[in-house]
Amino acid sequence: MEIDEKSLSEIIERLEKEVSKRPKDISTRLQLALSYMRLGETEKAKEQLLKVTEIDKRNVDAYYYLGITMADAEEIDEAKAAWEKVLSIDKNHSPSLYFLGKLYALEGNIDQAISLTERARNLQPSNVLAHSQLGELYLAKGRVKDSLLEWHEVLKLDPSNVQALHNVGAIYTDLQMYDEALDTLTRAERLGSEAPLLHFNKGLSYLGKQEYDKAIESLARAKELEPENIHTATTLGEAYAMSGDLDAAIEQWKEVLSTNPDDLFANYNLALGLFQKGEKDEAIKLWEKCILINPNYVPARQNLATCFLMDDEYEKAIHQWEQIRMLEPGSPQPMLVLAELNYRAGDLVKAKEIVEEVLEAQRKAEPTSIEERKFRSDCEFLCGTVNLALGNARDGLKNWVTAMRYNPNFALESGAFISRAIWPELIAFAKESAKTEDEKRVVSLVGSFVKEDAVPPRGVDRIPGTKGTGKEGLKWRPWERK
Repeated sequence: MEIDEKSLSEIIERLEKEVSKRPKDISTRLQLALSYMRLGETEKAKEQLLKVTEIDKRNVDAYYYLGITMADAEEIDEAKAAWEKVLSIDKNHSPSLYFLGKLYALEGNIDQAISLTERARNLQPSNVLAHSQLGELYLAKGRVKDSLLEWHEVLKLDPSNVQALHNVGAIYTDLQMYDEALDTLTRAERLGSEAPLLHFNKGLSYLGKQEYDKAIESLARAKELEPENIHTATTLGEAYAMSGDLDAAIEQWKEVLSTNPDDLFANYNLALGLFQKGEKDEAIKLWEKCILINPNYVPARQNLATCFLMDDEYEKAIHQWEQIRMLEPGSPQPMLVLAELNYRAGDLVKAKEIVEEVLEAQRKAEPTSIEERKFRSDCEFLCGTVNLALGNARDGLKNWVTAMRYNPNFALESGAFISRAIWPELIAFAKESAKTEDEKRVVSLVGSFVKEDAVPPRGVDRIPGTKGTGKEGLKWRPWERK
């Protein structure tokens, strides 16, 4: 029951008289302190609580409320000291554990905050605040599943807790559990929530389900509620693009850039939209701008390389992938792409040097997953192709057979590469050199995808094994696999 300010003042007046009569009456002083706290009289509350601690140096309630008073006054160190004093007297004081956990979280000591809050929760399992705090803390540490469990506990205790519904919905969205996310977020909406983030996550979930009209509706609502949120507007543009309405998508991204010209993702997406509309030169300018904004942004460099390859500008494409290799030193994929680019540019020696470096690392351990086996197969196949183009049939065929062993479907999956990178004379050379059944089989598989009008890279002779290599090549996007 709420007490109005006049009534509270009357209560305080009465308690002050009682304290003056019985100065050592701890119970009355505590009531007076709490009344001051309710009235917002922080200093007076603190004064009474300190007097209680002078009378009774182990009074848990006084130290606990002193901590709350200090925290309200933003005297954080003093608040922490008060709650730590409580725990020195009563190590199982759940409220002090909870508030100390909150303070440590504010300081950035998430591990200590989790430890304290877990103790508070375990001591008082029905404490919604402790479960909620743990939900936030676990998420901050990347413990998504643990966070989800805590928010579900909140909902068991309080099914109408909108914050919990929002967070569960957001976690399900991130986990790509879109049906569960939509069910949870709709519950929050039925309870009257109109938070922009709720509609944003609904939009993301509908995008994940490829229900683009519903995604656009939810994201448009999020934008209406929070028009200054450029992330929402950018994502709305993506929804329009996925729905096939490229003009509406471009309009959204241009709107973002009109107020935030250096927004990385709006620039990137606008470039992609213009590229798809055939405005390649404008797209290149925007992707180059992306790199000025963030030199480490790999997708812009990849797309620039694609554009350069369309114009047979191999040096520029190779430069972009060299930058990507430096940005991703632990990834072998950029190395493989660079090997392919140098091969198609006609620099067979450089291509062999790079792909053999990749294979040297790959051969240190047998691949286990399907993706690892496919990558090893791609490396072996490219190495074999380069060896054959250099006239080294025995090593080249050995590489091809190994590629087939790691991925029996390698030729089908590399059909686009074969049709661009292997010409009739090269496959004829491989066929003439094949001796074993496996070699004959692999040549047959590859040969079925070779086009009659395919030509070697510029500077490379049609008949393998002759001298002479060049630096130019044909148009090719090496990372494409069909």
